[in-house]
Amino acid sequence: MTPAEKTIRRESLFLRVLWMLLFFLVWQVAVPLLAILIVAQFLYRLFYGAPSQHFMSFGDSLSQYLSQIGRYAVFNTDEKPWPVADWPRARQANGECAYVPNVKEPTSEEASAAAAATSPVVVTAMTSEEVAEERKQILDEEAIAESKLPENAQSSESVTSQADLATEQQVEVTAEVLAKTKAQENMSKDEPKI
Repeated sequence: MTPAEKTIRRESLFLRVLWMLLFFLVWQVAVPLLAILIVAQFLYRLFYGAPSQHFMSFGDSLSQYLSQIGRYAVFNTDEKPWPVADWPRARQANGECAYVPNVKEPTSEEASAAAAATSPVVVTAMTSEEVAEERKQILDEEAIAESKLPENAQSSESVTSQADLATEQQVEVTAEVLAKTKAQENMSKDEPKI
């Protein structure tokens, strides 16, 4: 073995030892967590008569994770566990069936509302003739609605035209004031200074 290869192997071994120390610290947290999970699952089984599906899934993935740490630490594999690799997925349970809570049967109103909410919405495409016809119907309905307005009510078009008229009047007044001001300035320039 050349000196360069020996140096690389030593560096590789040094990095592996650092990873092993990190996973040792994780192990120290995960083992008590698994113990707590075991006690919680036992109590759940005692009170409900069947184990919890959530506890079963998490317990299985946590025990697989601890197994991965052990395999890496004893040089059985070079594959680093989580967080370098993905978190292990829970396997299908081979033991007891998990507890399924009693689900309240929905009333007929709730069932019909749920069915309506989940039923697919059908959208149909309209031809240009159908769009034009629908637009004409809408305009006709608006015209009928405007004709049914009381005499003292005003349509939106008449209100708009009145607003335009008021704006025009304001512009005219402003123009007159500017003209008078300019005329006064011109007169003051023409007056002799004493």
